[in-house]
Amino acid sequence: MIELWGVFYFVWTLFSYFLAKKLFIHTQKIYLSPIIVVPILSIALILILQHHFQDYYVYTQYLVAMLGPITAAFAIPVFRYRTLIQQHFKVLICSSSLSMLAGILSSWFLASLLNFDDIVKNSLLARSISIPFALVLTEKVGGSISLIPLFTVITGLVGMLLGDVLLLWMRFKSRIAQGAALGNAAHAMGIARARQRHELEGVIASLSMIISGIIMVLFAPSLISLINDLLESSY
Repeated sequence: MIELWGVFYFVWTLFSYFLAKKLFIHTQKIYLSPIIVVPILSIALILILQHHFQDYYVYTQYLVAMLGPITAAFAIPVFRYRTLIQQHFKVLICSSSLSMLAGILSSWFLASLLNFDDIVKNSLLARSISIPFALVLTEKVGGSISLIPLFTVITGLVGMLLGDVLLLWMRFKSRIAQGAALGNAAHAMGIARARQRHELEGVIASLSMIISGIIMVLFAPSLISLINDLLESSY
């Protein structure tokens, strides 16, 4: 019976994804994107069946594990738009670096203010990048593989919903600046919104997300360790 539930949940997740994807393509409404619709449908199903989330996760964790190898696919847009990267290399590097630094410090401050334990705190630190990169970073800094998808999705959702308002308020005219802001702040969801706004914004958002992920995976563990040492020495 357990194996049957496992197959059911696996098939349900795939079916929900393709259904949501078709719905999103047809409507072009960002709130109907698969990353929002699939979790809502799955949560509703779990509640109806009176099962536990852990049961669902056990049977679908293989889909999450696939996110690691999928990271290699990010090399495609980097190669395809290599000329654009060369033209705006300094801007992309600086914006992504500052964005990730702001994300780490703000997350650390919030987690410390609310007295979160180390696992939750370290998981929050990886929330500002896309899930494939975040999973790698979480393992390095001692976070929770179960929590990071939740924090990442919430970050992307908030950035996507508030991005237009903030960009309008700041009166940015540059497509490059707008795309970089959406890609760094809301990663995958930001890319989806940027593509709806303008093609160039979508490209820049995609490249910014990739660069931010690389920067975080390479340098964030050392930065987090440095922050820990500074805090410990101050007490």
